[in-house]
Amino acid sequence: MLTLKTIATGSSGNSYALMNDNEILLLDLGVSEKVIKKAIDFRISDVVGAVVTHSHLDHAKAVNDFENMGIPVFAPYKSLEPMSFKDGSQVKVQSFDLADKNGKFMHTNNDGSECPCYGFLIEHEDMGKMLYITDTELVKWRFSGINHILISCNYQKKYISDSAKRTHVLRGHMELKTVKDFIKANKSNALRTVILCHMSGDSCNAEECLSEVQKVVGDGVKCICAAAGETVELSLYPF
Repeated sequence: MLTLKTIATGSSGNSYALMNDNEILLLDLGVSEKVIKKAIDFRISDVVGAVVTHSHLDHAKAVNDFENMGIPVFAPYKSLEPMSFKDGSQVKVQSFDLADKNGKFMHTNNDGSECPCYGFLIEHEDMGKMLYITDTELVKWRFSGINHILISCNYQKKYISDSAKRTHVLRGHMELKTVKDFIKANKSNALRTVILCHMSGDSCNAEECLSEVQKVVGDGVKCICAAAGETVELSLYPF
């Protein structure tokens, strides 16, 4: 069985580790190399690779550090060439663009230009299929047989009143209803875990979000909010 450890989540930095006794796959590198190393108990030799969604520092801060250590980093915003993880790894990763139907990326840079951003479909025999999706307003793709979903739930519209903040938050981020609609469109009897991440502390209520998502997935599916330092088992059996 694999476990997912949240190293950091939110606007100050995002990084997660898929782990078992032999392998570690890092998801985003948005905090310092030292923080990530400590979070995985300095098991650098077990890191088979890392995937990075986009270039913003809260997701990509330590990319150069890990590349310099010889860790394979799959960053499709830089190159779509398929990544070869360390020999013997059981991990399979497929990227998909987080763009609209016209191919325009919905996440943006500070100047308003498009920020290429990608989601990942990750497969491993110990956990099945997992989706990692963050920093987008919606997801045009549909998937089958998904067992686990790690997805950003950045805000709830009812908690955003300031017009300037509203423009910033709504641009390239996912609202609770959109998260629910995506899960509803992609859930099946295989779904076991939903983890909400990258939540804004003053723009959403975690308990409300969990309650709403739990209604969508029903009994037998574990729903949690990611929190730094916490782990969740990614089981193939009902919760």
